[in-house]
Formats: sequence, C-alpha cells, structure tokens
Amino acid sequence: MEKNIKKGKIGSPYKYESSLKRKIVQELYSGAITRGELCKKYKLGGNSTIMGFERWYEEEQKQMLPSTPMLPDEEPEGTPVAQQQQQDKGGADEQLRLAKLKIICLETMIDLAEQTLQINIRKKPGAKPSGE
Repeated sequence: MEKNIKKGKIGSPYKYESSLKRKIVQELYSGAITRGELCKKYKLGGNSTIMGFERWYEEEQKQMLPSTPMLPDEEPEGTPVAQQQQQDKGGADEQLRLAKLKIICLETMIDLAEQTLQINIRKKPGAKPSGE
C-alpha cells in the first residue's frame, strides 16, 4: 500500500492559494458537489482539508462584513406595519443577494490583481498597524 504524501517540510502544512480555497468553498456551498467529490476533483488529502478551507473562508467573511444591527421586534401578521415589514424583507433579500454578488466580484478582482502584480493586497488577520 502506497500513501499519497505531500512533499515539503515535515510538520508544515501544505499551502494553498486564497483564490483556490475560496473557489472550493463556494462550490461546496452551492450544494452542487460534496466534500468527497471536491477532494477528488482538486486532488486534496481529505475532508479535513476542505473543512479547514471552510473555517478560513468564514473567518475571512467575518473580517469583511460589519456586524449586523439588531432588528426591531416584528408586529403580528395582518397589521399594516407587519405588511410593510414583509415588503421591506423582500427588498432586503434582493439587497443581500446583490451585496453577495458584489463581494464575489471584488474578491475575484483582488485575486487577479494579486496574481498580475504579484503582491499581497488583503490585510492578514492579526496584522499590527504600521507605526508612523
């Protein structure tokens, strides 16, 4: 029995590009493909690798999006205020969909800029501010 072992330093994790991790997680979240299928498609070690990508992606998303404010209590159904809230939710859903599309476009643009210019544009988590 021969095992697939990544070449590199012993004890150091294999590094994957941010754009690849993002693409894999987005494919997984679309629901069109399973973790196992993604492992085969991208020749990854196992489910734990993709789970690590998910944790990385969620952390990245938390840093990019501001915390959401608490919403006021909802009115009972049938009241004019409740009907207005329902209409507002429909508009909010559309705004959320458009915001998510914008994020995907901006992430892609940043990935392309990083590859073209060969520089890191995104701020690393926990980075210290520069002293002036």
